[in-house]
Amino acid sequence: MSRCLVDQRKVVSFIERCMVAVGTKSNHARSLAEVLVEGDRRGHYSHGLNRMDMYVKDIQLGVCAKEGEPAVEKETVATALVDGKNLLGPVVGKFCMDLAIKKAQDVGIGWVVAHGKLAFLFAAK
Repeated sequence: MSRCLVDQRKVVSFIERCMVAVGTKSNHARSLAEVLVEGDRRGHYSHGLNRMDMYVKDIQLGVCAKEGEPAVEKETVATALVDGKNLLGPVVGKFCMDLAIKKAQDVGIGWVVAHGKLAFLFAAK
């Protein structure tokens, strides 16, 4: 059995270029690329590059939005409700994860949920 190894940075760049070509914002394309490559790197091939065509089709068909940013609708010092604006799941997930981590660092716990894409994140200090 022969193996073909491709530099991780080249794969991330390829995914980014594909997603930008179908209209995704470059920072959103980067977030998606990092998640897909990490999925493969960790051996979760069902959630790695295998999903690339699904994301391209979702953007092309308008299933996922190309424009906008996730937005906090309601929040307390430890919780938040986020509108994912129907953006790519990894984009919404990263936004929520970063917010949950910040809240956990500030007050010891962070609990963030989103609608408009499936995301539920919890962080504790």
